[in-house]
Amino acid sequence: MDTISGVVPFLVAHVARSLGADAAALLHGSGVDAGAPPPGDEHVAVERYFEVWRRAMARFDEGFPLRVASFFRHEDNEIFGFLAMSCATIGEAFDRTLHYSRLYTVGATYQMDVERDATRITWRPWPGDLDDPGYRGAMDYHVANMEQAIRQLGRSPPRPAEVRLRHAAPRDAARHADFYGVAPRFGSPRYELVYPAGLRDVVVTTFNSRLRDYFDAECRRQIEELGGADDLAAQVRKALIGTMDGGDSTIEAVARRLGMSSRSLQRRLAEERTSYNDLLAEVRAEFAKRYLARGTLTASEVAYLIGFTEPPAFFKAFKRWTGLTPREFQKRGDAGAAARM
Repeated sequence: MDTISGVVPFLVAHVARSLGADAAALLHGSGVDAGAPPPGDEHVAVERYFEVWRRAMARFDEGFPLRVASFFRHEDNEIFGFLAMSCATIGEAFDRTLHYSRLYTVGATYQMDVERDATRITWRPWPGDLDDPGYRGAMDYHVANMEQAIRQLGRSPPRPAEVRLRHAAPRDAARHADFYGVAPRFGSPRYELVYPAGLRDVVVTTFNSRLRDYFDAECRRQIEELGGADDLAAQVRKALIGTMDGGDSTIEAVARRLGMSSRSLQRRLAEERTSYNDLLAEVRAEFAKRYLARGTLTASEVAYLIGFTEPPAFFKAFKRWTGLTPREFQKRGDAGAAARM
């Protein structure tokens, strides 16, 4: 199940309360108590999380997610956040927290890619409808949250040279330009922050190697308590879920994100009696059904999102997965159930 730390909806409600909203009403049904922040390892389902955002966005303007992001502090995430604060560089903080990201979120992730003249941070979100104000507000927050996290960690960190957001531009984008220091490109294929080269090497102002090692061990212990810490197949599946928006789902890209070679990845998956191709097919089939069930995307668009370069190859694979063509699947009455998966 896709989840998010309960700290995040609590922060949304806390900021809304400072603006006069009823925090308890915003959090109703989420499982989060408006009276006190939940433990960092207490999660809520993302649909309940999106509902908190829907209620908030019905009351506030489109700059509200940026206001929430500006209130974020690493300390809010307890051990997970303290680990980031104790690392030597932003690159190390990103890598270590990504390794334990299941403590913060399940089903969505960030990715950092270093190029010769730029460093790109991509937010790979949960599936959702960009026309849904709650989903759009949440996505706006998570991109802004990463920029805010970098500002807090780094010693004179660079500002983003480009900001790319998938959803349409708000009526007034001035708040976005003020927050990022650059006007975002709305309607982009991905959510991305593009920084100048060298971001990974920026020194973290609160670096402490002893605390880093301590919090790393604590994060590892919490992951082990969650279970499945050594289940590589689950980690690969999570990484693949993050690519189902047109991202790079090749074994080389996923292995790099997991900090190993593609050969090692294949060997370890074989030890768990599965394979990369099997996991990729499972995730593709799941997301193909989700996307098709919405009825807002063509089969060719779905093919692109889940990583097929040629639509005919997708049509053949979908027939193999379901026994139906994409069009037949969309016409079936159970397609709506797949949309809620």
